Amino acid sequence: MSFKPVFLGLSAIVLAASLSACATTDQSAEASEEAARINDPLEVPNRFIFAINRTVDVVLLRPAAVFYRDWAPEPVKKATRNVLDNLNEPVTAFNEVFQGEPGRAGETLARFVINSTVGVLGIFDVASEMGIGRTREDFGQTLGVWTKDYEGGPYLMLPLLGPSNPRDAIGLAVDYLWDPFNIAIRKYDVQYLGWIRTGADAVDSRARSIEVLDDLERNSLDYYAAIRSAYRQRREAEIRNEGAARQGRPTWLRPGTAQAEVEFIR
Repeated sequence: MSFKPVFLGLSAIVLAASLSACATTDQSAEASEEAARINDPLEVPNRFIFAINRTVDVVLLRPAAVFYRDWAPEPVKKATRNVLDNLNEPVTAFNEVFQGEPGRAGETLARFVINSTVGVLGIFDVASEMGIGRTREDFGQTLGVWTKDYEGGPYLMLPLLGPSNPRDAIGLAVDYLWDPFNIAIRKYDVQYLGWIRTGADAVDSRARSIEVLDDLERNSLDYYAAIRSAYRQRREAEIRNEGAARQGRPTWLRPGTAQAEVEFIR
């Protein structure tokens, strides 16, 4: 009996097994790299929460936003946005201080004082007309500036609140706790004002993002993944302060060339 055919057959089997193992290893390595890049280890529960959020949006929020956009008079919509922006100014100023930007914090506080008095509780944006434009900072951005971490950890989809990550979730809680408006409504037991503010902000923000989100959903093979990508790009731009130059601010006061503001309403 000749062992040569048997040997050749065994060699072929071993070679095929080796190539298969190498291919499997390469595929595993590519899958690991892709998972690390996406950084969404909780994708299954995140997608479940995303589905719930979309249901709430389709049934309640988007219809309310469409009605508000189409039927509310433009002066009412502008005044609503101005008031909501004005209420955010103290939190922005706090974060600008912690980010090492006391000059910007001073301008933000000046905006708040001017618009709260001359602007009648923020209804009119007098500060912008004076050349002091608005910026927006939060504690999630502050943590990002401190750590130079532009991703913020694993991706999270928060119930009703939308895209986030551990850093931004902590930042959201901190901003809520040290917001002077929230402190005041807790002290004087008028929490309903907080619900009014939250509801108005949600409807107004959704109304201003209807076309953007509709277009994103229409042109995305995976709407969840598209939202995840857009959220991360926006947050990185905000932490890097791309587009942070104040709107309406005279050119000679700007620290550098103004860049297009990156905005994505979640």
